[in-house]
Amino acid sequence: MRFTIVAALLCSVFSTVHAQQSAASPAALRPFVGIGYTSGGETLVPVTVRPRGGSAEFDEDISAGAGIEGRVGLSFRLADMPVSVRASYGIHNDQSNGIDNDRVFFRRYPVEVLGFYHFSDRASLGVGVRRATRPVLRYKNANVALPDGTEVTGFDATYHLQSAPGVVLEGEWRVTPSWGLSLRYVKEHFKVQGARIDADHVGVNTQWYFR
Repeated sequence: MRFTIVAALLCSVFSTVHAQQSAASPAALRPFVGIGYTSGGETLVPVTVRPRGGSAEFDEDISAGAGIEGRVGLSFRLADMPVSVRASYGIHNDQSNGIDNDRVFFRRYPVEVLGFYHFSDRASLGVGVRRATRPVLRYKNANVALPDGTEVTGFDATYHLQSAPGVVLEGEWRVTPSWGLSLRYVKEHFKVQGARIDADHVGVNTQWYFR
C-alpha cells in the first residue's frame, strides 16, 4: 500500500517536472539597442551660456555621471531558468554647445556585463559590472575664464581621465516582449592627476530587443 502511494507520488512529481520543462522557454540570444539619460556625479566644468544679442545667461554643468547614454549589446536568456546575461558597449556623453561652434564635453565608452533574475515575463532585476573606457574631457573652441578673471577665447584642450570598475544595479519592466523600460544606479569613479572624482549616478533607459 505504502509502495503504491510513494510510486504514485513520484510519478506525479516527475510528470509535473516534465510538463514544466516542456513548457519552459528555450535558450534565446537577442541583440538589443538602448538609450537613456543619467544624472549625478561631481561637476567637472561649470559652463555659462551667453546667447548672442541677449543679456541673460544660463548656467550648465558638465558632470562626471551625467549625460545621454546609448548602447548596443546582446542578451542571452538561459534555457529553463529565469536568468539572463546581458553584455553591451556604449557611449556616454555630457555636452554643452555654444553658438560659435564652441563646445565642452565629457565622453566615455562604457562596457557592461549584467546578470538578470526574471520575476515574471515583465519584471527583472539585474546586477553587474561596468568599466567606462576612454574617458576624456574636451574643450573645443571654448571661451574659458581663468582664475584671475581673464577670459580666453578659442580655447582647445583635451584631458584624459583614468577609469575604474564600477557596479550597476538595474530594474527593468518589459512593456512588450521587445520593448523595455529600466531604472538604474551606477557606482563608479574616475581619477585625474591622482584626485578621485565621484561619478555615481542614476539613469532612466529604454531598450529594444530584436528577435
